[in-house]
Amino acid sequence: MAASQWHAQGIRHHRAGHPEQAEQMYRQALREWPGHLDSQHMLGLVLGQRGHTDEAVTLLEDVLRQTPEDFGVLTNLASILGLAGRHEAALAPLRQLLKQAPDNPDVLGSLSEALRHAGRLDEALAVSERALAISPGHLRARLAHANALKRAGRFDESLANFDQLLEEHPQTPEILNDRGNVLFDLRRFEEALIAFDLALAARPAYADAIFNRCNTLRALHRFDEAIEGYDQLSGQSGLAAEALNNRGASLEMTGRYEEALQSYAAAQAANPSHVMAHLNAALCHLLLGQFEQGWPLYRWRMLSAEAAMQGRAPACPEWDGEAALEGRSILVLCEQGLGDSLQFCRLLTALASRGARVVFEVQPALKGLLSRLEGIDGIVAAGEPRPATDFHVWLLDLPGLLGVRQDTIPLPVSGLTAAPGRVQDFSTRLQAASDAALPRIGLAWSGNARHSNDHKRSLALALLAPLLKQPACFVSLQPEVRPGDSDFLARSNILDLQSELVDFEATAALIASLDLVICVDTSVAHLAATLGRPVWLMLPAKPDWRWQLQRSDSPWYPSVRLFRQPRHDDWNTVIADIEAALPAFMRSWQTRPPR
Repeated sequence: MAASQWHAQGIRHHRAGHPEQAEQMYRQALREWPGHLDSQHMLGLVLGQRGHTDEAVTLLEDVLRQTPEDFGVLTNLASILGLAGRHEAALAPLRQLLKQAPDNPDVLGSLSEALRHAGRLDEALAVSERALAISPGHLRARLAHANALKRAGRFDESLANFDQLLEEHPQTPEILNDRGNVLFDLRRFEEALIAFDLALAARPAYADAIFNRCNTLRALHRFDEAIEGYDQLSGQSGLAAEALNNRGASLEMTGRYEEALQSYAAAQAANPSHVMAHLNAALCHLLLGQFEQGWPLYRWRMLSAEAAMQGRAPACPEWDGEAALEGRSILVLCEQGLGDSLQFCRLLTALASRGARVVFEVQPALKGLLSRLEGIDGIVAAGEPRPATDFHVWLLDLPGLLGVRQDTIPLPVSGLTAAPGRVQDFSTRLQAASDAALPRIGLAWSGNARHSNDHKRSLALALLAPLLKQPACFVSLQPEVRPGDSDFLARSNILDLQSELVDFEATAALIASLDLVICVDTSVAHLAATLGRPVWLMLPAKPDWRWQLQRSDSPWYPSVRLFRQPRHDDWNTVIADIEAALPAFMRSWQTRPPR
């Protein structure tokens, strides 16, 4: 049979939804005629749709070398790169398409979507607005615009756009699905679930809606249903890795950690370049205390979208843990949150002990405090000019490079103190505002609202009401108080020094004036523990990896005591446990030397 006939059969199978048979026909056509570009193009398309993106991209790029302006090939290459999560790479073929069709709203809509996924939100909005100016009613352009608004955090505007679209195009699966995603980001999970159910009623096999529905079930703690849904998707090549990765996250939430690791491994097999499958496996190993397995995988964080926003590393070589440091200089780069810098700055002394001159680049808020850190030769704030050094290293690579294990975790840095003058100022302030016969207890009940896990780690201030009955001077350590907490704070017996917590140095000085800190998992916990103050840390049922499982102490901080939720979102039990522990603390405090 001639190549054209094999190709025609491939097209029929492709259109009928039989991708495996279509692939066989296209491959046979190419065996008959190796230069048959249409078969190579369609083989690349079907492979991309089946999740074999590397081979698909190679085939399509080869076709483009021979027909560089082929509109269909450019379109499909951009689509497959998008399916593979390679959104920056997808911009090149889309811009080539735009040169050919500068006023095509479909191309503009696709470009806006790629820019949105690549995190280039201003450009995404501008391109979608250009598409709408050309064709105000164009559905894809309007979807792209509404989704760009969502990604920019303009949720109310985005939802209004989807509601308008739904009035004009009732029961359209794509609109219902994308509207559900906005509701999910607004944490209106029950409404989001209804939106996904409606999308699936209109298109029962809509894989994206099934996936998003599973994510919503997971957010609603309906983990078994979520896992069942992810299992439906694990055989669909386009979403297999994502489904297996999120299935692993659901298994972790039920405490089935070994099964979760197996699911992450299956996700990696489905897509070896899937960043989150590797990173989630790393975090699971670290949570279990399996540091030897966790640290190497933790390097995958540097390929995540969050890492891409951290800025460019210097041109000097990255330290690999092996190169000699005697007489050399090394720049240690902070990353992630303030708490991470406080927790891992203890490892800089290991570099100094190898003879290195250590310069620490930290978040601006920490520069003053950490300038008093022993064992470093210089400190700069992120964004300031960097000194020339022989090497650089990311801070959270140091545990792996230095071989930190459960039994070799170094103690927090010694000698790090708050500014003495500011400590005295707060001590004087507290003496005037409270009874000297009462212990001073600091409270921090919420963290950065923009943190991806904030809904799990922060709580409403009103939940702490049982603790406030204890005979103590309670002091707020919140530099920002959320609107929902303001009224309760104003009516409570908590001393609110928000106006005086003008920087991190002030927070450190206030903490140094306290007898105990009760807080959720934020930078306040790390700061207080690094300063050596007693910390009672309130943790969700599934904690951040560094607090590990079950134990009530921390191998990272001797002064920390852990209070854990026995069930997801059960803060009442945590607070009851702290309330029960406070009388013993009070008795112990009364035997202390006078202030």
